[in-house]
Amino acid sequence: MDYVTLASHAIRQYAPDQIFTASQRAKADAAALGEDAVINATLGECLDDDGKLMVLPTVERMIRQMPVEDICSYAPIAGIKGFNEAVQISLFGKCLDRFYVESVATPGGCGALRHAIWNFLNFGDALLTTNWIWGPYKNICEEHGRRMVTFDMFNRENTFNLEDMDRAIGEILAVQEQLLMILNTPANNPTGYSMTKQEMEQTVAILKKHAAANPDKNLTFCLDVSYIDFAGSFEESREIFDAIFDMPANTMTLLIFSMSKSYTMCGMRCGALVCLGSTAESAAVFKQAMSYSSRSTWSNAIHMAQKILVDINLNPEIRERVNQERAVFRNTITNRGQTFCAAAKEASLEICPYQYGYFVAIPCKNPVETARILMDQHIYVVPQAQGLRFSPCTVTTEKCRKAPAFIKAAMERTDTMRRRAR
Repeated sequence: MDYVTLASHAIRQYAPDQIFTASQRAKADAAALGEDAVINATLGECLDDDGKLMVLPTVERMIRQMPVEDICSYAPIAGIKGFNEAVQISLFGKCLDRFYVESVATPGGCGALRHAIWNFLNFGDALLTTNWIWGPYKNICEEHGRRMVTFDMFNRENTFNLEDMDRAIGEILAVQEQLLMILNTPANNPTGYSMTKQEMEQTVAILKKHAAANPDKNLTFCLDVSYIDFAGSFEESREIFDAIFDMPANTMTLLIFSMSKSYTMCGMRCGALVCLGSTAESAAVFKQAMSYSSRSTWSNAIHMAQKILVDINLNPEIRERVNQERAVFRNTITNRGQTFCAAAKEASLEICPYQYGYFVAIPCKNPVETARILMDQHIYVVPQAQGLRFSPCTVTTEKCRKAPAFIKAAMERTDTMRRRAR
């Protein structure tokens, strides 16, 4: 091809991002027909019943009052003073003393995922995760010369499939020196499923078993907790951390932290990759390696967002106010999700088990065709490999009530068309 000088690895099949493409079509549709005529359940942003972005009031005030020096100046590569402490308080309510915790600032949770995939897998290795995932996991792997392997997230009882996870871990360790397993919980994207404390305890036990059987290999356990503050009460959503203790010497535990959801700052691009180190030395090595990666990619994360995180979490009064504001948002989204689930039951629409969070997942044999039919009816969802993703976080309670019947009808129509085509 003339005038194209890309290296061979950069020449690849590229399809426009399905989420943002569907969202742009929905917005154009709404501009032409009016908001009431369109159901745009695509993006993962909190919108109120008027379709306006929901931002925590305290966060908005802090943004508007921020001194220009804290807006425009460089931040230290790993994070500003107090950042690691603020991340811990946000995640755990306090600084932990049972781990050596280090946090490295990243551009959102996506940046943290990038660091984990690049630094804890060798070239050509496979990331292990569930088959219901946020689509860019796969893109990040491919961008960095890695692959992605999945196991079935749910068993026949619609609980977490520990048996298939156990099998998949064993298969990867048979061919790789490094294991990186990422589990997105609580309030999984796209299902809204939250692993129980018992399921997490069994997961950790399985990891310990494989670590003991493979003492010459490295196992990294990464929890993507981007949606943790929209998964029930603070205490309920943090129970899973109690399962992580006495980890073997050939393991490391990581967390993906995101300000996009917890602090309604999607566009500010700030998060962290967090290490729950068993020794001070391992935590220090983690911080050095991640800081090197940061300097070699984006240099540093946004100063302003880090300052807001620190100013909120190091001040108990402000933190409590933000927690109360967030609870209002969380209840709004949870109520919408539960409304969708109740309507789905009435419409005999099968959905994945939902507890909390931004999204609901609908198993579907023909997701792309079904999404196209829904689009013709001015209903916009995200087709994924296993089915459809619907975003209660972006639509009104009434639209959550109406949508399941339309989705069920579209799926039946797609199935009928497929049968006739045979």
